[in-house]
Amino acid sequence: MRTLVILLILSPIFSAACADQTEPPAGDATPSEGASGTSGIPPAVDGWREYPLRDGVISIKPVKWRTDTFDVHVPAGRGLEYKLTMKAGDTMVYNVSFVNLENPGQMISEFHGHTAQVDGVGDLMFYSKTGGSPQSGAFTAPWDGIHGWYLKNDSPAWVNVTLELAGFYELGP
Repeated sequence: MRTLVILLILSPIFSAACADQTEPPAGDATPSEGASGTSGIPPAVDGWREYPLRDGVISIKPVKWRTDTFDVHVPAGRGLEYKLTMKAGDTMVYNVSFVNLENPGQMISEFHGHTAQVDGVGDLMFYSKTGGSPQSGAFTAPWDGIHGWYLKNDSPAWVNVTLELAGFYELGP
C-alpha cells in the first residue's frame, strides 16, 4: 500500500490575499443577517474568518465506505428494480451507464426512494428520471428506507445497465 503525503505551505502572498478579503468567496454560504442587525460574518483573526460548522457539512461514520460495480441485465420489454438500503444522512456517489442500448428513449431509468409503509401509507420521492442517458451524481438519503433504480427496457433487445456505487449503503431491502 502506498501512502500519499501532501504538504501545503502557505506563502506570505497567499496569507495576505486571504486577509484582504472583506467578503467570502463567491458561492460560499454565510450566516444570514440576524435579528440584532449584525451580518453574521465573524471578524478576521490572523487573516482568517472562522465560521461555525453547519449541520450536514460532514458525516463521520465508524465504518469504511463500500464500493460495488454491478451489471444489471434488463430483458427486452421488461422492468426491474435495483434496491439499496440507506439510513437518513448516508451518502453515496454513483454512475449509471448503458451497454448495447441503441435508442436511449427506449429505456426508463428512475432513481427514487421510499420508506416502509405504515398502515398502508409510505413516503416516496423521485430523485431523477433520465431514460437511457448516462448519469453520475452524489446522493444523500433524505430518510431511512429503500433507495434505488427502476429500470424498464422498451427496446427489442436486452440491455446491460452498469451501476458503479461508492458510499454508505447496504444491498437490497
